[in-house]
Amino acid sequence: MLHYKYLHRTAFTKDALWVLGINAICLVFFINFDILELVMNWVQSYEDWELDELLPLGATLSLSLIIFAYRRLVELGEVTKAFEDLSKRNPLTYALNRRAGQAILHSYHSRATQEGKHFSLLQLSLDDFRRINDFYGPSIGDEVLINLVSIIKKNLPEYTKLIHWHSANFIVVLPDDINSPFEFANNLRETIAKELFTTDTITCSMGLTTWQAGVSLQDMLVNVEDGLLDAKASDSNTVRVA
Repeated sequence: MLHYKYLHRTAFTKDALWVLGINAICLVFFINFDILELVMNWVQSYEDWELDELLPLGATLSLSLIIFAYRRLVELGEVTKAFEDLSKRNPLTYALNRRAGQAILHSYHSRATQEGKHFSLLQLSLDDFRRINDFYGPSIGDEVLINLVSIIKKNLPEYTKLIHWHSANFIVVLPDDINSPFEFANNLRETIAKELFTTDTITCSMGLTTWQAGVSLQDMLVNVEDGLLDAKASDSNTVRVA
């Protein structure tokens, strides 16, 4: 799967070579001009100034700067990772957003094409969600979406991915180790209808498609959306395979 690196090997190697090169030039310069001997002679010439304490102080200061720089780099990496994680999440439900989801979908499809590992896409949408917003208010509608994500995550097997595609529309990426994607989708649909909202009955419709050799990712997205539209056009609260 896609992941992000905060220590880029190429940049690190390039910087390390520059540091080694500069220090090698400095070493040659120090050897040819006996810099240490000149410094020691200068310190002895002004012994009453206590300059000899500056040498160990310089060493400890250099070590302190190295530690300081390392800690700041670690903090910068953590802050960058936090911001990057936020950029991949929907601000309301904290599920993966469409931007992150597209990267995940491309990764799954690429692996399926190269290794023949099948996967399925399940697209679900709440039925008549506009009625909930109009009747109970947008704040309750937001709570419904947050609760929906919580229910889905609680019932997702390991290695599945939940993507907040748009509005009240979600995509679940199911890996090939799920024996019956249709049975999983149907069970999830029933769970959502029972647990999502106690004040009112809220159901969802689902479209389901499975990758086949030669099928592009775009075709899969079209197929799963067609399945969702078919489900909504029928009786809703159902699963349609496309």
